[in-house]
Parts: sequence; structure tokens; C-alpha cells
Amino acid sequence: MQAEVESGPMRIIHGLMAILNAAGTAWIAVIMVLISCDILGRVLFNSPIIGVPEIVKVSVVAIVWLQMSHTLKIGGHIRTDVVLDRLSPRGRAFVDLIAAILGAFVFGLLVYSGWDNMIEAWRIGEFEGELPVRVPTYPVRTIVLLGAALTSFEFLLIGLRSVGAFIRHGQKGGR
Repeated sequence: MQAEVESGPMRIIHGLMAILNAAGTAWIAVIMVLISCDILGRVLFNSPIIGVPEIVKVSVVAIVWLQMSHTLKIGGHIRTDVVLDRLSPRGRAFVDLIAAILGAFVFGLLVYSGWDNMIEAWRIGEFEGELPVRVPTYPVRTIVLLGAALTSFEFLLIGLRSVGAFIRHGQKGGR
């Protein structure tokens, strides 16, 4: 999807997306080992690992947001092409532009609306669960907003590419 050469800042932002994606993948591996050990502890020793449900619950949210923007960048999100396949290239570019505008708006709104809650979570040291396991949630709130901001940014880039495709196909006299 990224055929053009990226500038320095773009390379840095897309590099950050790739790093966050890799961190999410590594986190999945750690969670798989933790869950497996918990199951083995339950079955073999009748002694589960304390706090695994809380850790997994918080981790799933973080993993999704670590990988969201990179998945959008590489075109990995589910998309139904039933309607798009029947449109002209210019029509497809227009639909992509509308989708990109909506996506940038929705994910930008998520950042805007969640900012104060994230700051407050850091201020009070918000956590999930009760003693003996208290999993901090303020880093996850930060990950959610970072993922949403990067996803919004990527939607803006898609929108710019869609504008270019819309204009290019209009100049060719495409329907």
C-alpha cells in the first residue's frame, strides 16, 4: 500500500507504528505463556497463578491498540468490496476519502474525549483488580490514546492519497 518513498517524519511515525505492532505481538506471546502456565498450575497442582484474569483483561485492550494503526497502514482491516468493486476508480477514491474522513474524525474524537480520563488515571494511579493483584490501568489508557492518535493520523494519510486518486482519475475522464 505504501509505494511512495516516505519522508523523515513519516518514516519515524510509521516506524513507531511498526514498533508498537511488534510490542503487541510480543505481548501476545507473553500472555499465551502466562495463560498456559495458569492452566497447567490449575490442572497439575490445583494452584492457579493469581491475577491472570486481571492481567489478560487489561492486556487484550492494550494489544488491540498497539496494533491498530499498523494494521490500518498495511490494509489489514476487514473490508467488504461488494459495493466498491462496482464503482469506477474515481468512485472508489471518493468512498475511500469519505471513509478516511470519518475514520480520522472518530479516532480523533476518541483521543479528545479520553485525554482527561487518561490524565486522571495517571494522577490517581488507577488499577484493575483487588489485592493481592492490582494491575495498573493508566498505561493502558495511554496506549489506547496513542493507538487512536496514530490511527487517526493514518486515516488522514489515506484521505490525502484518496484525494490524489480522485483528482487523477477525474483528469483521465474516468466515470
